[in-house]
Amino acid sequence: MSGDDESVPIIGTQIGLWGAVALVVGNAISVTMFLLPAHLMADGVGPSIVPAVVLAALPMVFGVIVMLQLGAAIPVAGGGYLYPSRLIGPFWGFTIPWLVVPTIWFGLVYTAHGFAEYVRFFVDLPMWLLIGGVLLAFVLLNLRGIKLITTVQFALVAIIVGGMVLFIVPGAFHVDAGNYTPMFPEGYGPFIVATISLFIGMYGFNLAIDIGEELEHPERNVPRVLIYSAVIGMTLMIGVVAVAVGVMHWTDLAGVEAGIAVVALEFLPGWASGFVALAAVVGGITTVNTLIVTYSREIMRAARDDVFPSSLATLHPVHESPTRAVLLLGVPALFIVPFMPSPALLAPGLGLVLLYAFFLLSVAAWRLPSLYPERYQNASIKLPRVALMLAAIGGGVSTLVFWLLLSSQLPAMGLLILGWIALGYPVFRYRVATFERNGIDLRDRLGTLDDHERADVGSPETLARK
Repeated sequence: MSGDDESVPIIGTQIGLWGAVALVVGNAISVTMFLLPAHLMADGVGPSIVPAVVLAALPMVFGVIVMLQLGAAIPVAGGGYLYPSRLIGPFWGFTIPWLVVPTIWFGLVYTAHGFAEYVRFFVDLPMWLLIGGVLLAFVLLNLRGIKLITTVQFALVAIIVGGMVLFIVPGAFHVDAGNYTPMFPEGYGPFIVATISLFIGMYGFNLAIDIGEELEHPERNVPRVLIYSAVIGMTLMIGVVAVAVGVMHWTDLAGVEAGIAVVALEFLPGWASGFVALAAVVGGITTVNTLIVTYSREIMRAARDDVFPSSLATLHPVHESPTRAVLLLGVPALFIVPFMPSPALLAPGLGLVLLYAFFLLSVAAWRLPSLYPERYQNASIKLPRVALMLAAIGGGVSTLVFWLLLSSQLPAMGLLILGWIALGYPVFRYRVATFERNGIDLRDRLGTLDDHERADVGSPETLARK
Protein backbone atom coordinates (compact mmCIF):
# COMPACT_ATOMS: atom_id res chain seq x y z
CA MET A 1 0.00 0.00 0.00
CA SER A 2 2.67 2.47 0.98
CA GLY A 3 4.71 1.62 -2.02
CA ASP A 4 2.41 3.83 -4.10
CA ASP A 5 2.08 6.96 -2.04
CA GLU A 6 -0.84 8.26 -4.08
CA SER A 7 -2.91 5.44 -2.55
CA VAL A 8 -2.04 6.49 1.01
CA PRO A 9 -5.10 8.10 2.65
CA ILE A 10 -3.72 11.26 4.27
CA ILE A 11 -5.76 13.12 6.87
CA GLY A 12 -6.17 16.69 5.65
CA THR A 13 -8.19 18.12 8.55
CA GLN A 14 -5.87 20.01 10.91
CA ILE A 15 -6.05 21.46 14.41
CA GLY A 16 -4.19 24.33 16.05
CA LEU A 17 -1.63 24.46 18.83
CA TRP A 18 -4.01 25.00 21.76
CA GLY A 19 -6.52 22.48 20.47
CA ALA A 20 -3.72 19.92 20.47
CA VAL A 21 -2.65 20.97 23.98
CA ALA A 22 -6.23 20.39 25.15
CA LEU A 23 -6.19 16.92 23.60
CA VAL A 24 -2.88 16.00 25.23
CA VAL A 25 -3.67 17.46 28.68
CA GLY A 26 -7.03 15.68 28.64
CA ASN A 27 -5.26 12.44 27.75
CA ALA A 28 -2.56 12.82 30.41
CA ILE A 29 -4.80 13.99 33.27
CA SER A 30 -7.01 10.96 33.27
CA VAL A 31 -9.51 9.83 35.85
CA THR A 32 -6.62 7.57 36.95
CA MET A 33 -5.17 10.45 38.96
CA PHE A 34 -8.50 10.89 40.78
CA LEU A 35 -9.13 7.17 41.14
CA LEU A 36 -5.80 5.57 42.00
CA PRO A 37 -4.98 7.29 45.32
CA ALA A 38 -7.85 5.61 47.19
CA HIS A 39 -7.29 2.27 45.41
CA LEU A 40 -3.58 2.30 46.18
CA MET A 41 -4.24 3.24 49.81
CA ALA A 42 -6.31 0.07 50.08
CA ASP A 43 -3.20 -1.84 48.96
CA GLY A 44 -1.14 -0.27 51.76
CA VAL A 45 0.90 2.37 49.93
CA GLY A 46 0.15 5.00 52.59
CA PRO A 47 1.88 8.42 52.43
CA SER A 48 4.58 6.99 50.17
CA ILE A 49 2.20 7.70 47.31
CA VAL A 50 3.56 11.27 47.36
CA PRO A 51 7.20 10.33 46.53
CA ALA A 52 5.74 7.66 44.23
CA VAL A 53 3.98 10.23 42.06
CA VAL A 54 7.12 12.37 41.95
CA LEU A 55 9.25 9.36 41.04
CA ALA A 56 6.69 8.36 38.38
CA ALA A 57 7.23 11.77 36.79
CA LEU A 58 10.98 11.18 36.38
CA PRO A 59 10.87 8.80 33.39
CA MET A 60 8.13 10.96 31.92
CA VAL A 61 10.49 13.96 31.93
CA PHE A 62 12.96 11.88 29.92
CA GLY A 63 10.07 10.74 27.76
CA VAL A 64 8.92 14.24 26.96
CA ILE A 65 12.48 15.15 25.89
CA VAL A 66 12.71 12.03 23.73
CA MET A 67 9.31 12.58 22.13
CA LEU A 68 10.05 16.26 21.63
CA GLN A 69 13.09 15.45 19.48
CA LEU A 70 11.42 12.61 17.58
CA GLY A 71 8.30 14.68 16.91
CA ALA A 72 10.29 17.71 15.75
CA ALA A 73 12.46 15.63 13.41
CA ILE A 74 9.80 13.31 11.96
CA PRO A 75 6.27 14.67 12.60
CA VAL A 76 3.89 11.93 11.45
CA ALA A 77 0.63 10.21 12.25
CA GLY A 78 1.08 7.24 14.56
CA GLY A 79 4.60 8.13 15.69
CA GLY A 80 4.39 5.64 18.55
CA TYR A 81 4.42 2.90 15.91
CA LEU A 82 6.53 4.53 13.21
CA TYR A 83 9.58 5.54 15.30
CA PRO A 84 10.38 2.00 16.54
CA SER A 85 9.59 0.63 13.07
CA ARG A 86 12.03 2.92 11.23
CA LEU A 87 14.64 3.51 13.90
CA ILE A 88 14.91 0.07 15.56
CA GLY A 89 13.43 -2.53 13.22
CA PRO A 90 10.16 -3.51 11.49
CA PHE A 91 9.21 -6.20 14.00
CA TRP A 92 9.65 -3.86 16.97
CA GLY A 93 7.34 -1.35 15.32
CA PHE A 94 4.82 -4.14 14.72
CA THR A 95 4.81 -5.07 18.42
CA ILE A 96 3.33 -1.68 19.35
CA PRO A 97 -0.09 -2.08 17.66
CA TRP A 98 0.10 -5.82 18.36
CA LEU A 99 0.19 -5.00 22.08
CA VAL A 100 -1.99 -1.92 21.85
CA VAL A 101 -5.12 -3.55 20.48
CA PRO A 102 -5.91 -5.91 23.40
CA THR A 103 -4.40 -3.52 25.95
CA ILE A 104 -6.58 -0.59 24.93
CA TRP A 105 -9.70 -2.77 25.00
CA PHE A 106 -9.11 -3.21 28.72
CA GLY A 107 -7.67 0.30 29.11
CA LEU A 108 -10.86 1.87 27.78
CA VAL A 109 -12.96 -0.19 30.16
CA TYR A 110 -10.67 0.68 33.09
CA THR A 111 -10.82 4.40 32.33
CA ALA A 112 -14.59 4.27 31.84
CA HIS A 113 -14.85 2.46 35.19
CA GLY A 114 -13.20 5.43 36.87
CA PHE A 115 -15.65 7.74 35.13
CA ALA A 116 -18.56 5.62 36.36
CA GLU A 117 -17.24 5.54 39.94
CA TYR A 118 -17.24 9.33 40.12
CA VAL A 119 -20.63 9.65 38.39
CA ARG A 120 -22.01 7.58 41.24
CA PHE A 121 -20.90 10.40 43.54
CA PHE A 122 -23.90 12.25 42.06
CA VAL A 123 -26.38 9.53 41.09
CA ASP A 124 -26.69 5.80 41.79
CA LEU A 125 -26.78 4.13 38.39
CA PRO A 126 -25.51 0.65 37.45
CA MET A 127 -21.77 0.58 36.72
CA TRP A 128 -22.21 -1.43 33.51
CA LEU A 129 -24.67 1.12 32.15
CA LEU A 130 -22.37 4.07 32.82
CA ILE A 131 -19.27 2.31 31.47
CA GLY A 132 -20.99 1.06 28.32
CA GLY A 133 -22.71 4.40 27.74
CA VAL A 134 -19.55 6.51 27.82
CA LEU A 135 -17.62 4.03 25.64
CA LEU A 136 -20.35 4.00 23.01
CA ALA A 137 -20.67 7.80 23.04
CA PHE A 138 -16.99 8.38 22.39
CA VAL A 139 -16.63 5.67 19.79
CA LEU A 140 -19.36 7.49 17.89
CA LEU A 141 -17.69 10.88 18.49
CA ASN A 142 -14.37 9.60 17.16
CA LEU A 143 -16.07 8.49 13.98
CA ARG A 144 -16.85 12.17 13.33
CA GLY A 145 -13.24 13.32 12.99
CA ILE A 146 -10.57 15.36 14.80
CA LYS A 147 -12.18 18.80 14.51
CA LEU A 148 -15.29 17.88 16.50
CA ILE A 149 -13.21 15.83 18.94
CA THR A 150 -10.98 18.85 19.65
CA THR A 151 -13.90 21.24 20.14
CA VAL A 152 -15.47 18.92 22.72
CA GLN A 153 -12.12 18.24 24.39
CA PHE A 154 -11.32 21.93 24.82
CA ALA A 155 -14.46 22.53 26.85
CA LEU A 156 -13.94 19.40 28.94
CA VAL A 157 -10.30 20.16 29.77
CA ALA A 158 -11.29 23.60 31.07
CA ILE A 159 -13.46 21.81 33.65
CA ILE A 160 -10.64 19.42 34.61
CA VAL A 161 -8.09 22.18 35.15
CA GLY A 162 -10.60 24.31 37.06
CA GLY A 163 -11.56 21.43 39.36
CA MET A 164 -7.95 20.49 40.10
CA VAL A 165 -6.95 24.08 40.88
CA LEU A 166 -10.00 24.38 43.14
CA PHE A 167 -8.82 21.28 45.01
CA ILE A 168 -5.09 22.07 45.19
CA VAL A 169 -4.99 25.75 46.15
CA PRO A 170 -7.35 25.86 49.15
CA GLY A 171 -6.45 22.27 50.07
CA ALA A 172 -2.79 23.22 50.53
CA PHE A 173 -3.84 25.35 53.53
CA HIS A 174 -5.51 22.35 55.22
CA VAL A 175 -2.60 19.90 54.99
CA ASP A 176 -1.58 18.16 58.22
CA ALA A 177 2.12 17.23 58.06
CA GLY A 178 1.43 14.33 60.44
CA ASN A 179 -0.55 12.58 57.71
CA TYR A 180 2.67 12.01 55.78
CA THR A 181 4.06 9.64 58.42
CA PRO A 182 4.91 6.80 58.60
CA MET A 183 5.99 7.05 54.98
CA PHE A 184 6.06 3.28 54.22
CA PRO A 185 3.47 1.72 56.56
CA GLU A 186 3.42 -1.68 54.80
CA GLY A 187 6.90 -1.80 53.27
CA TYR A 188 8.27 -0.97 49.85
CA GLY A 189 6.20 -3.39 47.74
CA PRO A 190 3.06 -1.21 47.59
CA PHE A 191 5.28 1.82 46.90
CA ILE A 192 6.78 0.10 43.83
CA VAL A 193 3.36 -0.87 42.46
CA ALA A 194 2.07 2.65 43.12
CA THR A 195 4.95 4.27 41.26
CA ILE A 196 4.31 2.21 38.13
CA SER A 197 0.54 2.59 38.36
CA LEU A 198 0.81 6.37 38.65
CA PHE A 199 3.10 6.38 35.62
CA ILE A 200 0.03 5.42 33.56
CA GLY A 201 -1.54 8.77 34.31
CA MET A 202 1.55 10.54 33.04
CA TYR A 203 2.11 8.60 29.84
CA GLY A 204 -0.72 10.38 28.04
CA PHE A 205 1.65 13.00 26.64
CA ASN A 206 2.49 10.52 23.86
CA LEU A 207 -0.63 11.66 22.02
CA ALA A 208 1.41 14.59 20.68
CA ILE A 209 3.56 12.29 18.53
CA ASP A 210 0.57 10.40 17.14
CA ILE A 211 -1.39 13.32 15.66
CA GLY A 212 1.43 15.04 13.75
CA GLU A 213 -0.37 14.67 10.44
CA GLU A 214 -3.43 16.42 11.88
CA LEU A 215 -1.57 19.31 13.54
CA GLU A 216 -0.92 22.67 11.92
CA HIS A 217 2.82 23.12 11.25
CA PRO A 218 3.66 19.91 13.14
CA GLU A 219 7.43 20.27 12.83
CA ARG A 220 7.12 23.42 14.95
CA ASN A 221 4.06 22.65 17.07
CA VAL A 222 4.69 19.07 18.23
CA PRO A 223 7.50 20.24 20.58
CA ARG A 224 5.36 23.14 21.82
CA VAL A 225 2.42 20.87 22.54
CA LEU A 226 4.66 18.51 24.52
CA ILE A 227 6.24 21.27 26.60
CA TYR A 228 3.04 23.16 27.41
CA SER A 229 1.00 20.07 28.21
CA ALA A 230 3.78 18.50 30.32
CA VAL A 231 4.16 21.60 32.51
CA ILE A 232 0.40 21.92 33.02
CA GLY A 233 -0.29 18.22 33.45
CA MET A 234 2.55 17.20 35.78
CA THR A 235 2.06 20.17 38.08
CA LEU A 236 -1.63 19.45 38.53
CA MET A 237 -1.28 15.69 38.95
CA ILE A 238 1.45 15.87 41.59
CA GLY A 239 -0.46 18.63 43.39
CA VAL A 240 -3.69 16.61 43.65
CA VAL A 241 -1.97 13.56 45.14
CA ALA A 242 0.13 15.56 47.62
CA VAL A 243 -2.87 17.55 48.90
CA ALA A 244 -5.18 14.53 49.14
CA VAL A 245 -2.78 12.61 51.41
CA GLY A 246 -1.96 15.69 53.45
CA VAL A 247 -5.59 16.50 54.16
CA MET A 248 -6.94 13.00 54.96
CA HIS A 249 -5.10 10.20 56.78
CA TRP A 250 -4.37 7.38 54.38
CA THR A 251 -6.30 4.79 56.39
CA ASP A 252 -9.45 6.91 56.07
CA LEU A 253 -8.91 7.35 52.34
CA ALA A 254 -8.19 3.66 51.61
CA GLY A 255 -10.72 2.12 49.23
CA VAL A 256 -13.15 5.05 49.36
CA GLU A 257 -15.17 5.50 46.17
CA ALA A 258 -14.66 8.90 44.54
CA GLY A 259 -11.84 9.42 47.05
CA ILE A 260 -10.62 12.85 45.88
CA ALA A 261 -14.14 14.24 46.01
CA VAL A 262 -14.55 12.86 49.53
CA VAL A 263 -11.29 14.54 50.57
CA ALA A 264 -12.57 17.81 49.08
CA LEU A 265 -15.53 17.69 51.48
CA GLU A 266 -13.03 18.15 54.32
CA PHE A 267 -12.29 21.74 53.33
CA LEU A 268 -14.69 22.77 50.56
CA PRO A 269 -18.45 23.39 50.60
CA GLY A 270 -20.64 20.75 48.98
CA TRP A 271 -21.02 22.54 45.66
CA ALA A 272 -17.23 22.94 45.33
CA SER A 273 -16.46 19.31 46.15
CA GLY A 274 -19.14 18.43 43.63
CA PHE A 275 -17.22 20.43 41.03
CA VAL A 276 -14.04 18.50 41.92
CA ALA A 277 -15.97 15.26 41.41
CA LEU A 278 -17.21 16.66 38.09
CA ALA A 279 -13.60 17.27 37.05
CA ALA A 280 -12.87 13.59 37.76
CA VAL A 281 -15.91 12.55 35.74
CA VAL A 282 -14.68 14.69 32.88
CA GLY A 283 -11.18 13.23 33.28
CA GLY A 284 -12.65 9.83 32.53
CA ILE A 285 -14.47 11.20 29.50
CA THR A 286 -11.45 12.96 28.01
CA THR A 287 -9.19 9.96 28.46
CA VAL A 288 -11.66 7.55 26.87
CA ASN A 289 -11.83 10.04 24.03
CA THR A 290 -8.11 10.46 23.50
CA LEU A 291 -7.18 6.81 24.02
CA ILE A 292 -9.24 6.14 20.92
CA VAL A 293 -7.66 9.10 19.10
CA THR A 294 -4.08 8.06 19.98
CA TYR A 295 -4.11 4.38 19.27
CA SER A 296 -6.41 4.43 16.26
CA ARG A 297 -3.70 6.57 14.61
CA GLU A 298 -1.01 4.03 15.45
CA ILE A 299 -3.14 1.23 14.01
CA MET A 300 -3.90 3.35 10.93
CA ARG A 301 -0.19 4.02 10.33
CA ALA A 302 0.69 0.33 10.75
CA ALA A 303 -2.05 -0.52 8.26
CA ARG A 304 -0.54 1.91 5.74
CA ASP A 305 2.59 -0.25 5.94
CA ASP A 306 0.48 -3.41 5.54
CA VAL A 307 1.86 -4.93 8.75
CA PHE A 308 -1.80 -4.75 9.77
CA PRO A 309 -4.59 -5.24 7.19
CA SER A 310 -4.60 -2.22 4.87
CA SER A 311 -8.37 -1.80 5.30
CA LEU A 312 -7.68 -0.41 8.80
CA ALA A 313 -6.09 2.67 7.18
CA THR A 314 -9.35 3.58 5.45
CA LEU A 315 -10.59 7.10 6.20
CA HIS A 316 -14.20 8.24 6.27
CA PRO A 317 -14.84 10.17 3.02
CA VAL A 318 -16.36 13.14 4.86
CA HIS A 319 -15.00 13.20 8.43
CA GLU A 320 -11.51 11.86 7.58
CA SER A 321 -11.49 9.65 10.67
CA PRO A 322 -9.80 6.20 10.58
CA THR A 323 -13.19 4.57 10.96
CA ARG A 324 -12.21 0.91 11.02
CA ALA A 325 -9.31 1.47 13.40
CA VAL A 326 -11.67 3.31 15.77
CA LEU A 327 -14.16 0.45 15.64
CA LEU A 328 -11.41 -2.14 16.19
CA LEU A 329 -10.57 -0.46 19.50
CA GLY A 330 -14.04 0.53 20.64
CA VAL A 331 -16.42 -2.31 19.80
CA PRO A 332 -14.60 -5.20 21.58
CA ALA A 333 -14.23 -3.00 24.67
CA LEU A 334 -18.04 -2.81 24.86
CA PHE A 335 -18.24 -6.60 25.01
CA ILE A 336 -15.65 -6.74 27.82
CA VAL A 337 -17.71 -4.49 30.13
CA PRO A 338 -19.74 -7.29 31.79
CA PHE A 339 -16.56 -9.28 32.50
CA MET A 340 -14.18 -6.50 33.57
CA PRO A 341 -11.31 -7.63 35.84
CA SER A 342 -10.39 -5.75 39.00
CA PRO A 343 -9.25 -2.12 38.37
CA ALA A 344 -6.37 -2.70 40.80
CA LEU A 345 -5.07 -5.45 38.48
CA LEU A 346 -5.63 -3.56 35.23
CA ALA A 347 -3.64 -0.46 36.24
CA PRO A 348 -0.21 -2.13 36.65
CA GLY A 349 -0.85 -4.31 33.58
CA LEU A 350 -1.41 -1.21 31.48
CA GLY A 351 1.67 0.30 33.06
CA LEU A 352 3.87 -2.58 31.88
CA VAL A 353 2.69 -2.18 28.29
CA LEU A 354 3.26 1.57 28.36
CA LEU A 355 6.73 1.09 29.84
CA TYR A 356 7.59 -1.25 26.98
CA ALA A 357 6.43 1.27 24.38
CA PHE A 358 8.32 4.05 26.15
CA PHE A 359 11.52 1.97 26.21
CA LEU A 360 11.33 1.54 22.43
CA LEU A 361 10.88 5.29 21.96
CA SER A 362 14.05 5.87 24.00
CA VAL A 363 16.02 3.46 21.80
CA ALA A 364 14.55 5.12 18.70
CA ALA A 365 15.71 8.56 19.89
CA TRP A 366 19.23 7.20 20.46
CA ARG A 367 19.36 6.01 16.84
CA LEU A 368 17.75 9.08 15.26
CA PRO A 369 20.94 11.14 14.56
CA SER A 370 22.71 8.24 12.87
CA LEU A 371 19.81 6.85 10.81
CA TYR A 372 18.08 10.12 9.87
CA PRO A 373 20.86 12.71 10.17
CA GLU A 374 19.22 15.26 7.87
CA ARG A 375 15.92 15.13 9.74
CA TYR A 376 17.80 15.52 13.03
CA GLN A 377 19.94 18.41 11.78
CA ASN A 378 17.00 20.26 10.21
CA ALA A 379 14.49 19.71 13.03
CA SER A 380 12.76 22.83 14.38
CA ILE A 381 14.23 21.89 17.77
CA LYS A 382 17.59 20.10 17.73
CA LEU A 383 18.90 19.00 21.09
CA PRO A 384 22.67 18.71 21.37
CA ARG A 385 23.56 15.13 20.60
CA VAL A 386 24.98 14.56 24.08
CA ALA A 387 21.75 15.84 25.68
CA LEU A 388 19.65 13.60 23.43
CA MET A 389 21.81 10.58 24.26
CA LEU A 390 21.51 11.27 27.99
CA ALA A 391 17.72 11.64 27.71
CA ALA A 392 17.51 8.39 25.74
CA ILE A 393 19.66 6.58 28.32
CA GLY A 394 17.65 8.06 31.19
CA GLY A 395 14.36 7.09 29.59
CA GLY A 396 15.51 3.61 28.63
CA VAL A 397 17.12 2.76 31.96
CA SER A 398 14.29 4.17 34.10
CA THR A 399 11.60 2.33 32.18
CA LEU A 400 13.59 -0.91 32.25
CA VAL A 401 14.06 -0.60 36.01
CA PHE A 402 10.36 0.17 36.47
CA TRP A 403 9.46 -2.86 34.33
CA LEU A 404 11.66 -5.20 36.37
CA LEU A 405 10.42 -3.83 39.70
CA LEU A 406 6.76 -4.14 38.76
CA SER A 407 7.27 -7.57 37.20
CA SER A 408 8.84 -8.70 40.48
CA GLN A 409 5.55 -7.82 42.19
CA LEU A 410 3.31 -9.22 39.41
CA PRO A 411 5.40 -11.88 37.62
CA ALA A 412 2.41 -13.51 35.91
CA MET A 413 1.43 -10.20 34.32
CA GLY A 414 4.98 -9.58 33.06
CA LEU A 415 5.21 -13.09 31.59
CA LEU A 416 1.82 -12.69 29.91
CA ILE A 417 2.94 -9.52 28.14
CA LEU A 418 6.31 -10.98 27.09
CA GLY A 419 4.51 -14.08 25.85
CA TRP A 420 2.14 -11.98 23.75
CA ILE A 421 5.11 -10.12 22.21
CA ALA A 422 6.77 -13.47 21.40
CA LEU A 423 3.55 -14.74 19.84
CA GLY A 424 3.57 -11.70 17.58
CA TYR A 425 6.83 -12.74 15.89
CA PRO A 426 5.41 -15.67 13.87
CA VAL A 427 2.42 -13.49 12.99
CA PHE A 428 4.76 -10.79 11.67
CA ARG A 429 6.87 -13.34 9.79
CA TYR A 430 3.73 -14.79 8.21
CA ARG A 431 2.71 -11.31 7.08
CA VAL A 432 6.14 -10.69 5.51
CA ALA A 433 6.14 -14.13 3.80
CA THR A 434 2.67 -13.55 2.37
CA PHE A 435 3.84 -10.37 0.64
CA GLU A 436 7.06 -12.03 -0.54
CA ARG A 437 4.99 -14.61 -2.41
CA ASN A 438 3.41 -11.69 -4.28
CA GLY A 439 6.80 -10.19 -5.11
CA ILE A 440 6.65 -7.43 -2.48
CA ASP A 441 9.50 -6.89 -0.01
CA LEU A 442 7.62 -5.68 3.04
CA ARG A 443 10.84 -5.22 5.05
CA ASP A 444 12.23 -2.89 2.38
CA ARG A 445 9.06 -0.83 2.49
CA LEU A 446 9.31 -0.59 6.27
CA GLY A 447 12.75 1.00 5.95
CA THR A 448 11.41 4.19 4.35
CA LEU A 449 8.96 6.98 5.02
CA ASP A 450 5.96 7.73 2.84
CA ASP A 451 6.35 10.64 0.43
CA HIS A 452 4.29 13.05 2.51
CA GLU A 453 6.41 12.15 5.56
CA ARG A 454 9.71 12.70 3.76
CA ALA A 455 8.69 16.29 3.10
CA ASP A 456 7.96 18.78 5.86
CA VAL A 457 4.45 17.76 6.83
CA GLY A 458 3.39 21.33 7.43
CA SER A 459 4.89 22.77 4.24
CA PRO A 460 2.66 24.60 1.75
CA GLU A 461 3.40 21.93 -0.87
CA THR A 462 2.23 19.14 1.40
CA LEU A 463 -0.87 21.00 2.48
CA ALA A 464 -1.75 21.73 -1.14
CA ARG A 465 -1.32 18.03 -1.93
CA LYS A 466 -3.86 17.19 0.77
